[in-house]
Amino acid sequence: MKRLPDFLIIGAGKSGTTSLDNYLKLNPEIFMSPVKEPNFFAYDQIDLNILDKDALAHYHESVTKLSQYQSLFEEAQSNQVLGETSNTYLVINGTAEVINSYIPNVKLIAILRQPTKRLYSRYLHLARENELPSENFADALDKDSIWWVRNDLVKEGFYYTNLKRYYDIFPKENIRVYLYEDLKENLQGTLDDIFSFLNVNEPVKVERAVEYNKSGFIKNKFYDKTVGHNSFVKTIIKKALPNRVYERMKSNQWLQKKVTGIQNSNLARPELEDLLYKQITHDVYAEEIKKLSVLINRDLTHWL
Repeated sequence: MKRLPDFLIIGAGKSGTTSLDNYLKLNPEIFMSPVKEPNFFAYDQIDLNILDKDALAHYHESVTKLSQYQSLFEEAQSNQVLGETSNTYLVINGTAEVINSYIPNVKLIAILRQPTKRLYSRYLHLARENELPSENFADALDKDSIWWVRNDLVKEGFYYTNLKRYYDIFPKENIRVYLYEDLKENLQGTLDDIFSFLNVNEPVKVERAVEYNKSGFIKNKFYDKTVGHNSFVKTIIKKALPNRVYERMKSNQWLQKKVTGIQNSNLARPELEDLLYKQITHDVYAEEIKKLSVLINRDLTHWL
């Protein structure tokens, strides 16, 4: 019988979900989808007519057929807990209902980062991919701009609104919300708590944290094409090796630390201006942060 995930990491993007996805792969009792962000539940029942050009392109890059989605977990052992990570699940309206229709007992994990910092990290990520929505980060304050249209920009930081949909449908005990700071300041403790939440008994120690999926402006474009995050060398290796071998390489902490260190050294990360940070936090996200604090029962005054 083909299986569906036992748990989902639902976001938020640029908050440590890539790192968590990779850390969970280190546990032999857990099988993570080899495709990160298949987005199946976000797009399963969506009206394609409401999608703009960018969203439609993202839809076509995603796993949208049930049989194809289930095939992602075919290599899992019968005793393994199945999981996958898709940041679209947090922000696309209607996704919680779709997930509930397929796997009502699923466990849900969210990682949240101070929303202005998350948005700026997304801006730097799009700079790395040469896909900036606009040149000036301050444009995020313009409610008539693309920054307020696309789900992955301003909207993704409305954590209370986005999470409330899940709390309204799923049992509270099936939802765990962590902060970006939890991964940074207490990685092992956070992982141990997640393993306990997933009823996974295998202890896994992460000795050296790898900074996955770092963002920034590319310093040397030729160097980036050779060894960067989207390099042709990486593409060739991925195509040449069997998927199982490639995933084993990705799960090697020493190798990943070396590779990501080389890639990250080619990224420039200009500091976010303090005044702009405070303005976006106050004008855009303050009320959401206050309501989120009550929803998840955590003090978030440091975010304000």
